[in-house]
Amino acid sequence: MTQAATKTDVATKADFERIPFGSDPALIGQIIARDGGLILTGVLGQEDVDAINRDLDPLINPLPLGNWGGEIAEGVQNDAPAAAADADAEAEVFCGMRTKHRQHLLMHSKILREKVVGHPIMAEYVAQVVPGRTGMHSLFSSVAIEIHPGEIAQDIHRDADYMFDLAGLDKPDTPHYVVNTLLAMCDVTEEMGATRVIPGSHNWPDYTDHGDMSQTIPATMKAGDMLFYTGKTLHAGGANVTADKPRRVLSTSWTFPWAVGEEAWPFIVTPEEVKTWPKLVQQYIGFRSKPYRDETPGLMWRIETRPLEEKLGLDA
Repeated sequence: MTQAATKTDVATKADFERIPFGSDPALIGQIIARDGGLILTGVLGQEDVDAINRDLDPLINPLPLGNWGGEIAEGVQNDAPAAAADADAEAEVFCGMRTKHRQHLLMHSKILREKVVGHPIMAEYVAQVVPGRTGMHSLFSSVAIEIHPGEIAQDIHRDADYMFDLAGLDKPDTPHYVVNTLLAMCDVTEEMGATRVIPGSHNWPDYTDHGDMSQTIPATMKAGDMLFYTGKTLHAGGANVTADKPRRVLSTSWTFPWAVGEEAWPFIVTPEEVKTWPKLVQQYIGFRSKPYRDETPGLMWRIETRPLEEKLGLDA
């Protein structure tokens, strides 16, 4: 049984374990079990980072600051003005009014699809954290997050706890429901808004305790490095106190094989397009049948009892 972390444990940890990408998945699992997060170094080289940024610049640069927070706030439909105002304020603080978000990144970067999300070792790392057969998990989100100067820090939170606490998973001894990654698209410093993490907080016995900023450490990274952490670990986007340095990271997360993610992939890409994508990515975004007992092909998400990938001709 995992021993619960204490605030004394947190205070003595000054940095993350930094492990080269490609390291033994079992080692990654051990570190996650203990600390709740780590830095994978050298996931991409500078040439690949530059290429992804060139792909994404035309999509991200024109976006207004606070584009996601504003959209969520506008979408709140509530007849009670006070409740609507609270939701509006919450969306602004959480999503950031000086932060840009862009979803569906896999559509726009072949390098991201093939060298990161579709890399076989990444599937093994995910399976070390979230229950399910290797390579059969569902993509929970794929979004660029660019924090601009003047942005304030997020509230400390756990990923998707608003969903999974309904299933009783908001406890340290229950399965990890989400594993998240933040891939640095530039050198990320504390001053630029590096994500702040409370190591070991995934093992805290009381999940209503969100700690405080004094317990966090910044996930500083070189371009091409990746923060890899369980959604149960407390974290928050940092404040960008620089004059002119945006912080861009690409957030990709996975969940249970049968769970639904944030993005409706089958409605924005076609089977013809997806045929050229790695099979792992096809599985993650819902173009292959889903398992519920680690079987393959999956017995869920089928057409007339036949596997979806068969009906779509993905293996033809």
